[in-house]
Amino acid sequence: MLGTYLISTGGNPRNMTISTAGLIFGLLSAVGVITYTLFSRPIIVKWGNILVTGWGMLIGGLVISIITKAWIIPKDLDFIAWLMIAIIIVVGTAGGFSIFLEGVKHIGPVKATLIGCLEPASATLLAAIFLGMRFSLVELTGFFCILLTVFLSVKDKEAEN
Repeated sequence: MLGTYLISTGGNPRNMTISTAGLIFGLLSAVGVITYTLFSRPIIVKWGNILVTGWGMLIGGLVISIITKAWIIPKDLDFIAWLMIAIIIVVGTAGGFSIFLEGVKHIGPVKATLIGCLEPASATLLAAIFLGMRFSLVELTGFFCILLTVFLSVKDKEAEN
């Protein structure tokens, strides 16, 4: 929590660097991650991760399609655009989520979610390397706190086994 606080405020509680909408969506995302990670394990063990992922994406896709009016397709998409959309769907979404849920089945929801916390850290590192983003000492301290928590939590769980 300290790491998130440092990153979002820069250490000054009067200086929230994320928007209210960003904060709300971040909290809703956290609830979503906890929910699908904890609730998915029993049904994945019983039915398999591909079937569960497929049904989840179908139902989620139908709901979000209604909200976003997905039937309105831009007319100026060329082959490369359609190819990129297909890669994002198959590799980035279906593949990535299926692999994550397979990991939940094998190592449990707590370890999988903690290891999943490394994704934003890797995105941050890549943004610094490839996009030239610069971070303050307070933000870097926040990133360090989050990474430390992930590694300490995984280490503590391994020590119990």
